Formats: sequence, structure tokens, C-alpha cells
Amino acid sequence: MQNIHGKNIYTDFDAAKYPSDPSGWGSDSPAFAKVFAEFNPRFVIEVGTWKGGSALTMANLLDGKPGATILCIDTWLGAIEFWEDQNDPARFKSLNCLHGFPQVYYTFLANVCHANAQEIIVPFPLHSASAALWLMRQGIQADAIYIDASHEEDDVYQDLLDYSQVVKKGSILFGDDWLWLGVQNAVKRFAGEQKLPITHIDDKWVIRS
Repeated sequence: MQNIHGKNIYTDFDAAKYPSDPSGWGSDSPAFAKVFAEFNPRFVIEVGTWKGGSALTMANLLDGKPGATILCIDTWLGAIEFWEDQNDPARFKSLNCLHGFPQVYYTFLANVCHANAQEIIVPFPLHSASAALWLMRQGIQADAIYIDASHEEDDVYQDLLDYSQVVKKGSILFGDDWLWLGVQNAVKRFAGEQKLPITHIDDKWVIRS
């Protein structure tokens, strides 16, 4: 928190202005508990956070572990599919645009506060490639990285390339949305080039580094 923001960004944030709304996709999957039981991570990076549903599930699994941290990387501007149908209540309308600019970041902050997860979850509002570069320059590596941002093949592939340099050897990259063709193609492409097997835990794909 200090390294990125220079202060605790939850201080003086009025979460009461926003109702609890951690809605998302695949955020309450039993796969998280299985992954955490096997790899016992303490520092997790989530690439693509949205309202924080998955982060809150992981935070609950990390609760009580000294030094446990989830770094949530997102622009909070929405993926391309969020902007393709202005009548979609789960996507475009959830952006909660004010004068054309999404306010969903504040929904995320409020959800973290409502769940009392401020000590575990640290937001990093930056594009995934830029955040990965910052982490590499800081020499910071995670115990596990959950990738759930763009569903476009080239974007997912680039996230895999970038964050494979940020995860500790012997741990994992894992993610959601295997049924999206762009995600599946990117994961297969990366794993094939790196000669790493792809496995599945419930609805999540897994690559062991």
C-alpha cells in the first residue's frame, strides 16, 4: 500500500455511500479453496478485479495469515464487452459512469470495506502491462497470480507473458473463463511455447510455473 499509494487509501473513504455489491462471474468458485490448500500462498496478485468478488473470496481464505496480501490490478474501466451494449445491466450499466467516466472503482473499494478486508486487499489502478513492469522493476514476486482481465487472445497472452515473470518459481498462474475462445487460445499458446502443462481445478485453468 505504501509503496504504490504513499498512504492508506481506505482512510476517510466513505463506504456507507455505496451498498455492498460484489457481483461477478466465478468469484465464489470452490477452486479457490482447493488452489490455496495446495499452494498455501500469502501474496496473491489478481489481474482483473472488477467489483472484487474473487478478491474477497481469496481474502477470506487468507484471513488470519500474517502478512497476507492480495494486490488487485485493474483499470476499472471495463473490458471491451462492457461497452458494446448500453442496455446490459451486468456490464455497461455496472460501470456507473459519471460524465462518461466509470465510477465502479468506488464500488470495489466499498465492497472491500464492507467485508473488512482493507488489511489484505491493495488496489493498483493501472493497466496490467504497466503494473507488471512496475512489479518487475521493484523486484516483487507473488506466490500465485490469478488472471481474469481481458478475454481477447492477444491481451490474455500478453498478461501471461508479463506475469510469468512476476510469479515465484514453483507456484502458479491460474484464471477464469476457459470457455471464452480468446482465453483458451492464449493459455494454450503460452503453455505450448513454455512447454508447461495446463490442468483444471473445477472451473479454473491452472499453469504451474
